[in-house]
Amino acid sequence: MNQKRKKWLALFLSLLLLVCGSVFTGCGGDSSSGEPATCTIEISCATVLDHMEELKETKKEFVPEDGQILKKTTVSFTTGESVFDILKAICGEKGIQISSKYTPLYNSYYVEGINQLYELDCGKNSGWMYSVNGTFPNYGASAYKPKDGDVILWVYTCDLGNDVGNPYQGDEK
Repeated sequence: MNQKRKKWLALFLSLLLLVCGSVFTGCGGDSSSGEPATCTIEISCATVLDHMEELKETKKEFVPEDGQILKKTTVSFTTGESVFDILKAICGEKGIQISSKYTPLYNSYYVEGINQLYELDCGKNSGWMYSVNGTFPNYGASAYKPKDGDVILWVYTCDLGNDVGNPYQGDEK
């Protein structure tokens, strides 16, 4: 009987947390949500220029001479939109190819490729990363909601972030 009571209590508390969480995020939320804002965004694969020997031959044509896929550009967005939303919009506007997939485990989109450059195209530790105001968030771009005036940088790393200012923080085993 005691075990059954614990299960019901756990279920009740779980439902209570779910309802309370929905109420608080649905009614209060971000007071600035929906407001017009601007930020800058840049897309760079300049690190590839130092690793051309590792780059797949079929991908060399997609690397601009200066490594800049999109030079720093000011864009308008609505607060509440994500870094991923902004990337998708500017790439669509400028005709830059982008490939992403939704990852349920992280409840976020993962950017697999930009301008035909994909993860692993320039070595086993290569892929796309983003920073906001010089900081690399440790979660997906569709979960990050930028603020007015933020500086977004998408960079292609060839060394798990070490070559773009974000050293890998994983377990060293």
